[in-house]
Amino acid sequence: MKLKKLLATGLAAIMVMGLVGCSSSKGSESTESTDKLQQIKDAGVLKVGTSAEYSPYEFHKVVDGEDKIVGFDDFVVQEIAKDMGVKVEYEDMDFDGLLGALQADKVDIVLAGMTPDEKRRKSVDFSEIYYTNSNVCIVAKGKEDTIKKSEDLKDLKVGVQKGTTQADYVTNTLGITNATQLKKIPDLMLELQNGKIDVIVTGKAVAEINVQKYDNIAIGNTTVGDEVAETAAAAIKKSGKGVDNTSFIKSVNDTIKRLQDSGDMDKYMQEALKLAE
Repeated sequence: MKLKKLLATGLAAIMVMGLVGCSSSKGSESTESTDKLQQIKDAGVLKVGTSAEYSPYEFHKVVDGEDKIVGFDDFVVQEIAKDMGVKVEYEDMDFDGLLGALQADKVDIVLAGMTPDEKRRKSVDFSEIYYTNSNVCIVAKGKEDTIKKSEDLKDLKVGVQKGTTQADYVTNTLGITNATQLKKIPDLMLELQNGKIDVIVTGKAVAEINVQKYDNIAIGNTTVGDEVAETAAAAIKKSGKGVDNTSFIKSVNDTIKRLQDSGDMDKYMQEALKLAE
């Protein structure tokens, strides 16, 4: 009888130890981080957030009878995806909703001519900068010399794309609280044509494309906000909650370096400018 009790007690102890071991093993697994790059490779798709109303960075164009997102950022992200061995899948949305979509894991990466300013860096990580561009003013033809310096904007009706560094600059640096902020550059161009605003502040590459598309519009003879020159980098969600983005960011940066070293980055911008004509 005592032997049976001892055997039963021993068996129970072994079972408890086994359960503890399993629990401990599961606990350790839950603290391990999933490699984001491997996750993307396993899925075979890189989900890209963009706002395709910002020519020449990204815009819609009918190619072979199909509406596609094309432009400078598309050239870059296709190379990023090729180096990873995956395909690109776009999520096209308003610019000011891109980082929220990234945080909510609706996309893996954002490429949208986005400047990696300090405010954005607090919420997401960025790749190395892959393009640098100055800020200019778009005005009505004949008024190219109206703006001599940034402070002159304070006396004008200013338009900017909502959520951009230009919007932050005119609002917070220059203190222009009544600037017209619209979600799309084409909408701002129409406001300028109709005389509802006097000037649009945007990046030079974007301005050069748009002044070709609209009548009686020109680029002003001065740059503005040199201290906040437009730079572009890819936005990636910060590592955390069981996901490690370290190798993902490295892969993106490796592609950017390859394109810059080969001269392809400049070539892609020129090709994007031609596409936008």
